[in-house]
Amino acid sequence: MIFTYVGIVRFVLNGHLVADIPCGRRKLSRAAKVVGGENATEGEFPWLVSLTRRGGHFCGGSLITRSHVLSAGHCLCSGSSIIPASQLKITLAQYDLVQPSPYKYETLVKSATLHPDYVCGKVKNDLAILELEKELEWSEFVHPACLPIALGESGYKRFENILATVAGWGWTNENTQLGEGDRLQKAKVNILKIDTCRTWYKSQGKKTKILDTQICAGYEQGGIDSCWADSGGPLMVASDSGEVMVVGVVSTGIGCARPFLPGLYTRISDYIPWVESVVKK
Repeated sequence: MIFTYVGIVRFVLNGHLVADIPCGRRKLSRAAKVVGGENATEGEFPWLVSLTRRGGHFCGGSLITRSHVLSAGHCLCSGSSIIPASQLKITLAQYDLVQPSPYKYETLVKSATLHPDYVCGKVKNDLAILELEKELEWSEFVHPACLPIALGESGYKRFENILATVAGWGWTNENTQLGEGDRLQKAKVNILKIDTCRTWYKSQGKKTKILDTQICAGYEQGGIDSCWADSGGPLMVASDSGEVMVVGVVSTGIGCARPFLPGLYTRISDYIPWVESVVKK
């Protein structure tokens, strides 16, 4: 079905889109860092971008329109201060942070919008949207992600007890002396029920308040997780028709890949009205 809304064509599949072409399509990966993951295929996640500052990668993000990237609010914080958008760049069609590629290129950030209720140093409402200086041209390596159905709408899912994929250029080991990665990594993590996650954290003596607006994903035994510099990147599931939806944004956790301490992600479906309000300004 195609709906026209404020000049933007929305292709509603089993997910939600604010871009102007069918979303969530990608090159198929080879059958078979994120901790405990493996190399992704070049072009496998064409919505995944690298946020850079002063020439270095520090966070991930997901393309949702020709000129907007969805990321984490804390990626725009330096202590309690907000990083000026003028200091940020977005690298598209990225695969290896070091090796040259004929596909990847940089673009400037025009503005950045944090969720109005996000506070630097906190985890609640940990979302931001970056507006690019110029509109992009879609290609095999630059393509928008689908977003999930909004909370309260028909077709809404919590995505519990299913496998999801997390991808990024973050550390492949909690020890930053051992785990710096250059190639894009991906890994499968299990999305848990929030009550299960709360029980696991409590069993480890942690007083972390896990919110209903968060997704918890990982394993009892640990070993696979997002890590430092994966922040802002996507937690993804495939729709019934094969398109990929970004259902979560890498937000926080305790360490990386520790037993009973799965990673925490901002649940996108609870923020769809806000996302639309920003990209349709």
